[in-house]
Amino acid sequence: MQFNDGTGRQEAMVPLRVKRNILSRGWYFTTPDSVTGMRGSCVFIPCRFTYTNSMPADLRVIWYLLQGNQYPPVYDERQDVISKYRGITSLTGSVGEQNCSLKINKLDEIHGQDRLYPWIDKNPITFYHMADHSFYDKTTQIIILDHAPDPQLSTSDTPRVEEETSVVCSVQHTCFSSPPLLTISGILGSDHTSDTSVSDGVWERRIERRWTPKEEDQSVKCTVRYQGGQTATSELRLHVRCPYEKITMTEHPIKATEGVAQSVICSVSYKCRKNKPTIVWNYSDMQRSVSDEQLPNNNFVARSNLTFIGSLDDNGKSLTCTAQFLTGNTSDSTIIHVKKYEKPIEVVKMEEVFHTLAGEVPFRFPALTQSCVVIPCSFQQQENMPLTKGVWTKKSGRNIYHNAQSQVLDHFKGRTKILGRMHEGNCSLEIDDINAFDNGPFCFHAEHKKEKYRFNSSCVFVVMKASPDKPAMTQIPTEVDAGTIVTVSCSVTHTCSSHPPEFSWSVSNLTNEATHTLLPQGVWKSTSTITFMADGGDGEKSLTCTASYWRGRKQATTGQLTVRGSLGFQLKRSLPVTIPVLILLLIVTVAAVVIFKRKKSQRPPPRPEKRRSLWERLSRRQPVNSGKPPRPEKRRSVWSRFSRVEDSAMSFSQS
Repeated sequence: MQFNDGTGRQEAMVPLRVKRNILSRGWYFTTPDSVTGMRGSCVFIPCRFTYTNSMPADLRVIWYLLQGNQYPPVYDERQDVISKYRGITSLTGSVGEQNCSLKINKLDEIHGQDRLYPWIDKNPITFYHMADHSFYDKTTQIIILDHAPDPQLSTSDTPRVEEETSVVCSVQHTCFSSPPLLTISGILGSDHTSDTSVSDGVWERRIERRWTPKEEDQSVKCTVRYQGGQTATSELRLHVRCPYEKITMTEHPIKATEGVAQSVICSVSYKCRKNKPTIVWNYSDMQRSVSDEQLPNNNFVARSNLTFIGSLDDNGKSLTCTAQFLTGNTSDSTIIHVKKYEKPIEVVKMEEVFHTLAGEVPFRFPALTQSCVVIPCSFQQQENMPLTKGVWTKKSGRNIYHNAQSQVLDHFKGRTKILGRMHEGNCSLEIDDINAFDNGPFCFHAEHKKEKYRFNSSCVFVVMKASPDKPAMTQIPTEVDAGTIVTVSCSVTHTCSSHPPEFSWSVSNLTNEATHTLLPQGVWKSTSTITFMADGGDGEKSLTCTASYWRGRKQATTGQLTVRGSLGFQLKRSLPVTIPVLILLLIVTVAAVVIFKRKKSQRPPPRPEKRRSLWERLSRRQPVNSGKPPRPEKRRSVWSRFSRVEDSAMSFSQS
């Protein structure tokens, strides 16, 4: 049997053996060597017979149980059969069709291993019992099963959400009149059941369920139940695919101006909430927002809004958005065209009355989004009428800075202020937490009472930068010895002089100095210079400098240097501990030598003993010799040794 999805093939075969003329009666039959049936169900023994000559009339088919020299019938339409087969056997074919197939109902354990054979002759089998013929190799053995085999489960193709498909469950059996019952659970749909003959005596029951997969569908089960009560269940895990459409990019930045923010949106539709995509851009340092929406048709759509800020270096490059699903990715891209900002021609409205003075503001000025920017501004102060009231406006005339906050646009309230001293001709403007769309142009004006003053070259266009510059690190030695003092600097340029970047290093430093230098065009350079000692230990070391910009933006630069763990460094490092210990040991050693020599000089050396003769060495008496040690005292009695009187007398006599 070939499955529709091509996942496999299942075959069932019943070997039929041709059993030639049993008793040379001119006929033979074919039956299988064995048949298998479930307890409580039924089984068919397929049988075909053929006569070599003309078939006699009035033939009948009798089935017998192989039992020694006896011939107990299990099926005979004219006589009674043995008890265990009584009422449960019948022929399924007819003699005229040369079909001798036998059906056995309600199989029981007592039928197991029985061997049956047919007799198709006009004379009874007992007529030939004296021939002593063996019927063993002409029988069919009955095998009884008590445990149901597992049904086969398969899907017609890979299930996809909201796309109708089918699942098929099948099982083979040997009882066509009472086939097993198949049920499918776990998914909802409509069923179609069919039975097919696989071979003589074997059929296949098949149930197909058509259903529309949902993302919640995890598995499907198929249960088979036989007439005898045996059941078996198979389970198939459903890996339901969640289809999605190709991601599309809208509002392409076909013609962009450097530093001018544009909204670029990518959207993608998908079927499953669990398969929610992650949308990524090849420009990862720009602001973005993500939204997800459920549509009325149970679909979902994910959108990512990128605030794209192009630079001249981006001209001709590709902008790409990619939706990353669990089962794959989809992308869309466009080519970026960026042009340089050009100073517009200023047109003064005739109805406006201004006094034009000399001023100086850069016509384009860079700024880092989400940080701050300080726009340099200066003007020529009037000697007879000092200007102390400055106003910054958009080209439309709406105020972005005014000393009266009520006259400032809501978008800029609390974010702008003049840092310079107006009476000194300094009108520098700070914009804090600058937005990606705060490009301007912004223009400076001055007021004195009811008079308004404008300045030539007083409008600035802010060129936005999406990400801060990486710090520039001075060259560091390729190789150094451990313990060497190294000096290295790290610097960045910025336009937020009121809140300059702060530096941090990945090594402990001995000194750390920060400097801020004003470059031309109002750009500042902040530098951090440190000295540090190269740690011991051979190998390549990393040195990282991190610049933290105002309001949390960061950039880092890493350099590499190889450190050689020198012996001199190890000695220097241990010197503060080693020297005191050595001095203490030296003092203790010198003191010990002096004491030993002093004691040795106060004690005279022992007088060498004159060599004595063998007799003298063995004798208790000492020879009389002035040069010899004094003779030992005469041995005293026990009383004298314990008497004090004798001791006193001896002391007196000695005195």
